[in-house]
Amino acid sequence: MRDDFPLPIKEVLAKRVSSRCSNPACRKPTSGPQEDSAKAVNIGVAAHITSAAEGGPRYNAALSGEERKAAPNGIWLCQSCGKLVDNDDVRYTVEMLQRWKTISETAALRALESNPHPEDEELLFLRLEQLMPDLLEAIRQDLAAHPLVRECVPLKKIWTYYPGTEQFMYYYEDVPQLDSKLRILENYNLIRDLYMGDDPKHYVFTEGFVRYFGV
Repeated sequence: MRDDFPLPIKEVLAKRVSSRCSNPACRKPTSGPQEDSAKAVNIGVAAHITSAAEGGPRYNAALSGEERKAAPNGIWLCQSCGKLVDNDDVRYTVEMLQRWKTISETAALRALESNPHPEDEELLFLRLEQLMPDLLEAIRQDLAAHPLVRECVPLKKIWTYYPGTEQFMYYYEDVPQLDSKLRILENYNLIRDLYMGDDPKHYVFTEGFVRYFGV
């Protein structure tokens, strides 16, 4: 028995990424006109992040049938990328597909908000995931636990620090080249330095940056 997506879920998955493949390295449009003016061509697929049936790629036995065929377990891909990710589930992990989905949905939303270059946004976040996966994963976990917090402080573990407000703390010992990674985020206007020249530095996340993490 396969827990396939119902048609309304497939339509939602496609629309949430503007009917483009969610692989940031592809981004191929998946729909267009057919010769028959009353019909459209579709080359997109609603792929399962964790398999629809036991024995399939990235199968998760802990999920119920309803969870397997729900939107959170789906990602919209072109047919080529759909085949690719299912033929190499060691390379294309659950975590990677979830990042693709987040990147593509964020780009689609920013395009609706009049960002003129949605593809550039996708490539930006893909590059950041490659450059600093450790810092982004720490931010992702912190925001999931504390979705209203926006400030962060880089620290050394030997320092004594008493925050005046609720803040995330990231340690140089845990995140190599932390200052450089924060500077890159600052250069892209994803975070802002609140108190220039202070030690330790204080940064605030922009709402666009927070939205990337699904908050």
